[in-house]
Amino acid sequence: MKRKIVSAGIVLLAVGLSGAAGADAIDDLNMGLSKTSVFDTPTPKPYQYNKSKAGKSKVLPRAYKGVPPLIPHKVSTYLPISPDDNQCLECHDKPNLIGKKNTKKSPMSRDHYIDPRTGGDKMASEVVGARFNCTQCHVPQSSAPPLVENTFKGD
Repeated sequence: MKRKIVSAGIVLLAVGLSGAAGADAIDDLNMGLSKTSVFDTPTPKPYQYNKSKAGKSKVLPRAYKGVPPLIPHKVSTYLPISPDDNQCLECHDKPNLIGKKNTKKSPMSRDHYIDPRTGGDKMASEVVGARFNCTQCHVPQSSAPPLVENTFKGD
């Protein structure tokens, strides 16, 4: 008797699942952010990065407190960044300017000189090795439109 009840339950579950799967199916034109078929390979629209020279651009506002700032100048001449060659440090490795207002060069924040692996808060005399890859967190400003509308308002 127990075996018949379990078998009937499995059959009902299978029928219910197959009916539910067909009822809520999403066609390929309404799947994801794109409004074309998932089988199309659209060519992205071209966009431009800021072409300002370093030191000649305006500091861009941050979306919210704690977000890494955007890079307001062109970066193509400074790439690739490696542990042996990081040209960003020439202008931004200025620990003596941290916290000062109206400086010509934007210094890196204090946390770039603190090793998070040690658990301490003592500043090192140079940028911590884990922080050398600037473009891991900081991105250049571009004219690319957002993929979805963003109504987020930070503090």
